[in-house]
Amino acid sequence: MPVFSQNIGAVFHKNESYLRLKTPISEKGLNLLEENGVIQIEGDSVFFKKTGSFDAKFNDKKIKKVRVINGFLSLIPPLLAIAFALIFKETIISLLLGIISGMYIINGFNLFGAIRDTLSNEIVSVMATKDHVSIIIFTVLLGGMVGIIQAGGGTEAVVQYFSSKIKSRKGAMIYSWLTGIAIFFDDYSNTLIVGKTMQPITDAYGVSREKLSYIVDSTAAPVTAVAVISTWIGFEISLLNNLFHQYGIKELDGYTAFIYSIPYLFYPILTMVFVFFVASTGKDFGPMRRFEIEAVKRLCKVKDVEERKKGSLALGLIPVLVVIAVTFAGIYFSGKGEDTNSIREIFANSDSFASLIWGASAGCFVASILALKYLRINKVIEAWIEGLKSMVLAVVILALAWSLGDICGILKTGDFVVSLFPENFPLFLHPMLAFLVSAIISFATGTSWGTMAIGYPLLIPLVLNTPYLFASIAAILSGAVFGDHCSPISDTTIMSSMSSGCHHINHVRTQLPYAVTVALISMLFCYGLLFLHLPPFVDITIGVIVIALIFKYIAKPVEECYEDEGNGVS
Repeated sequence: MPVFSQNIGAVFHKNESYLRLKTPISEKGLNLLEENGVIQIEGDSVFFKKTGSFDAKFNDKKIKKVRVINGFLSLIPPLLAIAFALIFKETIISLLLGIISGMYIINGFNLFGAIRDTLSNEIVSVMATKDHVSIIIFTVLLGGMVGIIQAGGGTEAVVQYFSSKIKSRKGAMIYSWLTGIAIFFDDYSNTLIVGKTMQPITDAYGVSREKLSYIVDSTAAPVTAVAVISTWIGFEISLLNNLFHQYGIKELDGYTAFIYSIPYLFYPILTMVFVFFVASTGKDFGPMRRFEIEAVKRLCKVKDVEERKKGSLALGLIPVLVVIAVTFAGIYFSGKGEDTNSIREIFANSDSFASLIWGASAGCFVASILALKYLRINKVIEAWIEGLKSMVLAVVILALAWSLGDICGILKTGDFVVSLFPENFPLFLHPMLAFLVSAIISFATGTSWGTMAIGYPLLIPLVLNTPYLFASIAAILSGAVFGDHCSPISDTTIMSSMSSGCHHINHVRTQLPYAVTVALISMLFCYGLLFLHLPPFVDITIGVIVIALIFKYIAKPVEECYEDEGNGVS
């Protein structure tokens, strides 16, 4: 990996595409071609020695409008968006400011061009990708399905049914946690299904929507990251296989490396443990506790609720189960080929985004058929349309978050963050450094997959053929999950708050202290103790003990507002 001495990057104009690259001081062994301060190395890698604007050669073709900038500018868009969102609690304006500031840099500090390209090019182009369109369709279809279920009384029926099974606030939270873990194969499916399904149940037991959003978000990516079969597997394996192939490692494949790294996925594992403590103890700290107290008090004020109308439990549950079953079946059959036998290969080759659309469509159809027993067909259609409308704001926020992530990719924000950290760390500290670097990249860019794509090729070569290889692989994935988990511009963070009916910034503010706590435990008491060469389960045990001590001595129970016992709110 090249060593970088100057914090210099470049915006590289060619056919409406932009690329920011960095400056090496070590050029030994490279095939160099210098012209106007530009060194051409190979492929699409171009390295700059100085700032300024000039023409250059790229792959033997003369290119105009190469503008070299200071690399710190690449941090402005994500930091501006994150800071504005946390301070002013306004998501859409914050994301727009981040996007426009990034386009302002890309357009040579031309404000008019930045606004023009933001509205006419960037947002449109990022929404036009197949994966993003698929997520949008899945999101709005799921909203339409929920609209039908609510109109037909299915939601009320589910609440009544689980009210007979769940006896307390703790029970509602534990059930939400278990449901999140059960849907392990895809984080998007997990986020939307669990949030939409559990929201009326947790509302009925005085659990704040901020708490539900936290549970949903913490059993989405963390669970999927640990699962040996998931829609993440193909992407992770491809990155690792490419890396091993590049360095001539034939005795190890990507999937085997991932399996060996699972015991070192300290952050995802401890996050699931932390959520269990939150749910089972009923204790909280930080901003979350205030929202929980308010939720309990609101429930007390409406203690004498009017009798609910009877609805259809089948309408409330069957469409959700159909979504899960069809999505899972779609993943299986879209990934199964003549030469594909193992479940791992099937998941790796599957079209998960198409499967999500198939699942949501089937859910809408089944919900419509079941609802006809209680509603006229025109009412079913009206309910479906209202459900679609309820997702419009979420789609807008998702589109803006994707655009900001694309801007960070154009400016190579992640690469620049990596260049700021020293390479010559002691090997036993490498996993901890890898976790920290990945966390910063993921938090700034809002993408865990993008972070892995940056982190694996840049950080793993340093520990190839060392005892810290699998721990470092896990640390990059863990850091990516953590940063994405609590970033205000992350799509899964947005979807968690949206599906749970929670104000997005409230979700970020209440979740952040919990996520940071687990991240610090993972860094200090798990990755930080690797030099002792303890078995990873011992490191995890130490982390669990620290979490238990936090809930014993720091977290406090939510104040009850019922004076009598046995009120079902404890």
